[in-house]
Amino acid sequence: MTPEELNECFVFVENLVRQCGEILIYGFKDCGEVENKGSHYDLVTIYDRKIENVLINGIKEKYPKHKFIAEEEQSSTKQPPILTPNPTWIIDPIDGTTNFVKKLHFVCISVALVIDNDIKIAFLFNPILNEFFSARKGQGAFLNGNRIFASKSEELKGSLIAQCIHVGAIPAFQHLFMERTVTFLRKSIGIRVFGSAALTLAYVASGVIDAYTIEYLKPWDIAAGVLIIHEAGGVVIDINGGEYNIMKPNIIAAGTLKIALEIKEIFDEIDERLEAEGKHPRQLMDKSKMFKSQ
Repeated sequence: MTPEELNECFVFVENLVRQCGEILIYGFKDCGEVENKGSHYDLVTIYDRKIENVLINGIKEKYPKHKFIAEEEQSSTKQPPILTPNPTWIIDPIDGTTNFVKKLHFVCISVALVIDNDIKIAFLFNPILNEFFSARKGQGAFLNGNRIFASKSEELKGSLIAQCIHVGAIPAFQHLFMERTVTFLRKSIGIRVFGSAALTLAYVASGVIDAYTIEYLKPWDIAAGVLIIHEAGGVVIDINGGEYNIMKPNIIAAGTLKIALEIKEIFDEIDERLEAEGKHPRQLMDKSKMFKSQ
């Protein structure tokens, strides 16, 4: 797409996202019937589906050749998402559905355009708190039209860290998350868990949070937030170091590379210790599969 086409696309989809904010606000007052998608903590409402339908149908009408990777659509087909070089919209209609159901204000609509594995456009909209984050590749990141910048902190001491611990409900992961949490509590000024990965990434971009760790989520949880962080001057690396993979979003997001690498070193040390004790999730999950097969 040419720069002019991307500009037109940005304006068109921004309007769609803002329209969907009205649906989210309406549903927030009474979210209606709630279902789960296989796990007791993985919830979906009719408003997740309504917002996703408005976004997909609106974009399809304007751009019929564009592709989609969307949370509820993928959940219904039960097929793993595939990212092609074609213009592809990665959508989470309500990131933080549990918060939405329980009337916690940390929810957002997440939309990103990816072309040739490169994120070009991103929107994160929390209409409950009137927070509209946006970014265009190479043009900066914004909150409600004002330029934002990631934190410049370069050490954990004095930093506020966020964690994604949604799989902590699974016994095999509990040792790992407890070890990480205790370490962060000792080395930083505190930990936050907001219940919305996309919105937390936006808080890294705006410098509210200094670093954030994510594992075992989906591309729609991170796509928009990654571009907004990059455009705000922050960094995103794979949790094992090196370049992240948008389709396998195990990442460390931070204001500076120094903090991101310090967190990676902490995780490496914890992994080694738990493996020596036979308590690492990889070992425990393997044992669980072995017992099920007997």
